[in-house]
Amino acid sequence: RERERERERERKSVERYGGRRRMVVGSLQSALTRSTVRRTAAPTRQVTCMAKKGKQVRVIVTLECTEQKGSGIPGMSRYNTTKNRRNNPDRMEMMKYNKYLKKHTLHREIKK
Repeated sequence: RERERERERERKSVERYGGRRRMVVGSLQSALTRSTVRRTAAPTRQVTCMAKKGKQVRVIVTLECTEQKGSGIPGMSRYNTTKNRRNNPDRMEMMKYNKYLKKHTLHREIKK
């Protein structure tokens, strides 16, 4: 009976750990398997996108006024904003306020 219980415990631990067996030597096997099962029984969550590097989806872009370049007025109206690369793959254009011209003008995304 003791061996049957031990085999049943081992089978359950193999199921719980996804087929990985824990190698324990001697008569401490039952005590160690019980303690390890209690400690690691909580399921772990797998997060795939948290530490992902490379091309990020949200990027910071600079918007620059298009009307002020040829006007000869000193200064340059620029705004920083974020955009989603998947939704807006092309260059952004927005009407923003230019404090040098004192009116709303077209601002386009520029390369950094």
